[in-house]
Amino acid sequence: MRISWGKNVVNGADVVWEPGRIANPHIGVFADSGMGKTTMLRRIVSAMTATGHPRVRFHVFDGHGDVDIEGASSVTFHESSDFGFNPLELSADPEFGGVRKRIQSLIMALNQTSVRLGPRQERALTRLLVALYRREGFLMDDYTTWAADPANGKRYPTLQDAIEYGRERIKIVATGSSQRAVSALQDVFKAAKQIRIKEAALSRPGADDEVLAKLEKELESARARAIDSFTEAVSTAHTGDEFEDALDADGQKETLESVIDRLENLYQIGIYRSTPPPLDTRARVWRYIIKSLSRDEKKLFTLTRLETIFTRAIARGINSELMDICVLDEAHWFVDGSDDSVINRMVREGRKFGICMIFATQAPSDFADILMGNLGTKLLLGLDHTNSSYVVRKLGFSEAKLKSIIPHRRVLVQMKGIGELGADATLVSV
Repeated sequence: MRISWGKNVVNGADVVWEPGRIANPHIGVFADSGMGKTTMLRRIVSAMTATGHPRVRFHVFDGHGDVDIEGASSVTFHESSDFGFNPLELSADPEFGGVRKRIQSLIMALNQTSVRLGPRQERALTRLLVALYRREGFLMDDYTTWAADPANGKRYPTLQDAIEYGRERIKIVATGSSQRAVSALQDVFKAAKQIRIKEAALSRPGADDEVLAKLEKELESARARAIDSFTEAVSTAHTGDEFEDALDADGQKETLESVIDRLENLYQIGIYRSTPPPLDTRARVWRYIIKSLSRDEKKLFTLTRLETIFTRAIARGINSELMDICVLDEAHWFVDGSDDSVINRMVREGRKFGICMIFATQAPSDFADILMGNLGTKLLLGLDHTNSSYVVRKLGFSEAKLKSIIPHRRVLVQMKGIGELGADATLVSV
């Protein structure tokens, strides 16, 4: 795989990108609006397609709908879509896949939007999904159950399944016999405690043993109610989690309702469906057009899709060839400084699994140090002067070289070679 950036302005030599010579294959393209970011992205993808592995797959996340690439299979996602990706699809890999990791990644993606889940909501969603997976035959602690088997009717649950299952759980919490059983058992304990107190009082002169007899009758009545309630609970057990739900019943109905509301909102976005999008498997470039989604929805779609790409790459194993190349236009919409962010994990660990990340944004300061430090290549196409101090201080570019940039004609390219702690920037004629 090879990209020619152009000619070195000083000596006329070709300035070439080759992943085997770069410390990290990830690329950052920085430029103000109108300086050619989109054109550069097209150029990068075109060069990689022409010189890369025949099975390389490009994933272009197009937030404005303007990163049109020749030969790409493009799909537009919106709330009326009848196709999408299943956020509950598991990786069957025993080391990197499974129920717990899938649930955690979904919760992390939700919590990177502007409306985070609270601790009770996280717990309720986790329990809901664990129970749903178990019902469908996918056990959290048994990796041999993690693979789907459509031929025999074993399929991964969908977001719609989770919503319907959650509604069932709400009905059980609201009217369930297990909760009545726990309440009846508490009545038994209360009556028994009153009897113990009265028995202690009877040891003193003048105690009223008629009161004790009355309490004994109340205890027997409470025991009978508890037995009836527990018998009903056993007979009507449906999910296997009823007793635990009953013990944690305080506020649970409201918490579950808020979780189901969140899942319904996710479904209505139109990006999570059981029918896969009509992406052409023969095309090397898959373009996800997400222009009609809100900022939070764009971020959620991108992060959950990247999680799937990363998980599959890890399951595929270590690979010296770049096989998955993810292109994020307006990358500042999606990045943050969290160590757990899938983007930060991909730039740290993706190289050995055949992953390359390409980012385009207006300002280098949009990126946290963890991301900026893992970009093997940085391209500056033209920045506002307000970014100059950051670029000089953080990236080591000189003021003189920044002033030498001529939009659409001369750019600065910094490529850090293998074993190098830093690299100088080269002024390139494009």
